[in-house]
Amino acid sequence: MSRKVLRVALALLFVALSPVFAGEVKPIGIKFSVTFPATGAQADGARRLGELIAECSDGRLAMEFYPSSQLGDKIASLEGLIAGTIEMTETAATDLSNYSPMWSVLSLPYLWRDAKQAIGTLTDPEVRAVLEKDAEENGFLIIAWADLGSRSVLNNVRPVRVPADMNGMRIRVMEDPVLAGTLNAMGGSATPMPWSEVYTALQQGTIQGLENSAPVILANGMEEVAKFYSLTEQFIIPDPTFISKRFFERLSPENQAAIFEAGKRFSDAWNNEIWADAQVEARKAMEAKGVAINEVDKAAFATAVQPVIDDFLKKADAEQKALYELLVTVREKY
Repeated sequence: MSRKVLRVALALLFVALSPVFAGEVKPIGIKFSVTFPATGAQADGARRLGELIAECSDGRLAMEFYPSSQLGDKIASLEGLIAGTIEMTETAATDLSNYSPMWSVLSLPYLWRDAKQAIGTLTDPEVRAVLEKDAEENGFLIIAWADLGSRSVLNNVRPVRVPADMNGMRIRVMEDPVLAGTLNAMGGSATPMPWSEVYTALQQGTIQGLENSAPVILANGMEEVAKFYSLTEQFIIPDPTFISKRFFERLSPENQAAIFEAGKRFSDAWNNEIWADAQVEARKAMEAKGVAINEVDKAAFATAVQPVIDDFLKKADAEQKALYELLVTVREKY
């Protein structure tokens, strides 16, 4: 190698290493892939989580926010976590039923009195041990649990007060057989569909409704194409935030601890501050945009879906039955 070539090589090496010599180490990127949009309560929460990750790691970690299914839908994101090509995602707890049938228990209707009871039960040490072990076996680590409220029916046909009012309505549900069975029992026609397709499907008449919480509906503009919101509140399904086990295991112990600390602080901020405010504001905003919100005969809906619960437990495997019994026992503490 000539002296000139050697000098150039050394100069390039110096440029490459100069940030290190100057104490400017590039932070490790964490791609956070989600289906929800870049605006709204969930996006606000994502940005808070990113701030906390940076703060808890003293800048060694940096979250990169990919909303609106930019990196794929929920299943694609979970597959990315398994492969280590995506580092973090947030999904409904029931989405893990694609990897372990046990998680379908969380799809059961009217499982919780309210969201506070749901979060309390799912973060109880005894329940956490079961869920976290199963998630880890599938390639995911749970770093936070987020209350996403109760899910009610929004449609563009008429107010729903009793199950008969849903006759003839095709209602979008997440891709889970228990969720679909529940909406069918409630009087509708369940239509499993990726979230990213719902707005257009409502516009085109492929479906007549969906079920979700008010802030999620508002953030996604669904109130623009459906004007009747009926408080059926059949599902309360919190969202876990997952980090890729494969990615996590490559981090230093300090960065691993920072991830869990950020997750804990995010859970507190989300459940006690961000989401609580968002629910109140979303209802007001929906009404201001012309959405009619009505109460329902909840006892009639609970009676209608009881066969779904009975049938699920009759066919449930040992793990599903054990989790159901654990949840029913532990929820009494909350």
